[in-house]
Amino acid sequence: MAWKRPTLDTRFHIDWEWWQAHDRNIRYHLYDQLCAECRRRIPSPATVTEVDWIDPETAEVTRADPLQMCLRTRCMHEHDFVNEKLPVATAVFRVFLMTDNRPASPRELHRYLPWRSPEAILSVIGGREVHYGIRPVENGSEKPTS
Repeated sequence: MAWKRPTLDTRFHIDWEWWQAHDRNIRYHLYDQLCAECRRRIPSPATVTEVDWIDPETAEVTRADPLQMCLRTRCMHEHDFVNEKLPVATAVFRVFLMTDNRPASPRELHRYLPWRSPEAILSVIGGREVHYGIRPVENGSEKPTS
């Protein structure tokens, strides 16, 4: 497939398949995003296994990854989870984690990163080099699978 230059309106997401295709371990990168409290709870991503998780609203029990659950229930609510000191690619990655990987354009991502222009965001995530699996959504698909 030929590369097509993304625009400010191109929608991006974390392409989980990219991680597998490039033999990269997403678990270690997710661990790097944890807050200090969650790092104390989970000393190493290598030893983490799925656990039963009870949805606080529905009481439904499902199998869950403790790294993702910590990120969703604790870390992303920290005031500095996404901040201007982070590299743009890391901040965008965290935005996608916060929004359950909902596709977003650089213009939409700018709402979460107001200190970076949509053009600056596009220059980082829209090039040929892929950062953290952040890629354009293909074929107009609106909800990538995780």
